[in-house]
Amino acid sequence: MATTSEPISITGFTERRKQLRQKLRVQFLQNIWQFLFISGLTGGMLWVAALPEWTLRSTKQVDIEGNRLLTQEAIKKLVAVSYPQSIFQVEPGAIAAKLEASAPVRSVVVSRTLFPARITIQVQERDPVAKAEVEGQMGLVDADGAWMSLKSYPINVKKPELTILGLNKRVLQLWPTAYRQISQRRVKISQVDWRDETNLILNSELGKVHCGLFSSTEFAKQLETLERLRTLPQKLKSQSFVYIDLTNAGSPILEMKLPTRLHRPEMKQ
Repeated sequence: MATTSEPISITGFTERRKQLRQKLRVQFLQNIWQFLFISGLTGGMLWVAALPEWTLRSTKQVDIEGNRLLTQEAIKKLVAVSYPQSIFQVEPGAIAAKLEASAPVRSVVVSRTLFPARITIQVQERDPVAKAEVEGQMGLVDADGAWMSLKSYPINVKKPELTILGLNKRVLQLWPTAYRQISQRRVKISQVDWRDETNLILNSELGKVHCGLFSSTEFAKQLETLERLRTLPQKLKSQSFVYIDLTNAGSPILEMKLPTRLHRPEMKQ
């Protein structure tokens, strides 16, 4: 049986080709328009960013807030900004990270002002409570156990009277607890000697004090006992003994100088 096919419409084929060309032309124009728009927007932003109103030209456009120990000039020297620089190129996070790593500060918040172009740096400094030497370099320690080189502070910074001997990573971990307990007592401690890990030695207003292996619970009792001993008769506050043994906080012992050392009288609290 013969079959017949429907003749191809030349008019329909021509119309479809015309529509396809028109679609491609519109798409090409859209691509050109998007390219010109993005290029113009980018160029405009670069032009705006290069305007004097948006450019940091010197440290005079950097404001420092919250500093007490550090001078503004010292902090500005550590700010990671090259002048001149567009305010849009300034990275607040990088500035904060640089300051926290190189300056004795606990935290840093950096904000930008676009008009006029300025940056504001708010710092929370670390207040030193003790001085300590690490690998031959003198530094200061805050209440949280952060050690910073003395070179990080101004030359005229007031140095704490309290000294730590034998400072290391272990001691830095124990220090926040130990210092909090020391600061809560009236008895004056001038030195904390941690060179022997099995025997913490204090230099107090009553003389040397041996505390044995540090324990936060036991150390609190030892300081409490030491504070009660501040009422000792004046003759016992003299240099007639070598040290006070508070290894057992409930039974303090005076280690006497020779030849009376063998007596080692126990002290009633």
